[in-house]
This record gives sequence, C-alpha cells and structure tokens, in this order.
Amino acid sequence: MSALPRDVKTAIQESLQESGVGLSRIVIELHGQEIAVKGAVNSEEEKAKAEQAVARLARRAQIRCDLEVALIYEAEEDIVYEAGIESFPASDPPSWASGFGKA
Repeated sequence: MSALPRDVKTAIQESLQESGVGLSRIVIELHGQEIAVKGAVNSEEEKAKAEQAVARLARRAQIRCDLEVALIYEAEEDIVYEAGIESFPASDPPSWASGFGKA
C-alpha cells in the first residue's frame, strides 16, 4: 500500500467534495488498514457520484463504500414565520404605563 490511511481519508473527502457530494451525512472511518465510507446521500445520482469518487482511490487503500439513499425533508419557506423571528423582540409592545389614575 503506497499511501497512509489518513492520507487516503483526506483524499476521499476532497474527491467527494469535487464530485459535488455533500459530506454532512457521510462518515469516513479508519479500521486498521481499511477505510469505511458510511452514511446517507439524497439521491441515487449522488450515491453513484460518491461511489465513483471512492472507486478512483480504491487502488491506494482498502476502501469499503456503504452509502444509502435517504431523503431529508425540507419544508417550504414560511415567509410570515421568518419575518416574525427576524423582527423579535421589536414586535413586542412597549411595557410602559401612562401615569394617569395615580392618587
């Protein structure tokens, strides 16, 4: 084996990023001389890109790629909710009394 596992791990991360694969749900673990690429991607296309990126480096180390497709649900943007959050605490009424009615 010509490369150290940590060097290959870094190369895998860079290769995935260059291929347009998000790393947020992917874990790259070292197990002795074997490197395991685990986690989830959002589509079959992204999975294929990740597997190709890993395969390009497989000659440098023993690499196992165990990725699955798991969608992340993202709700539509709620403009009213966002406006309320961004205006807080300015949207709170002032807490003052007029002073009328004092004896």
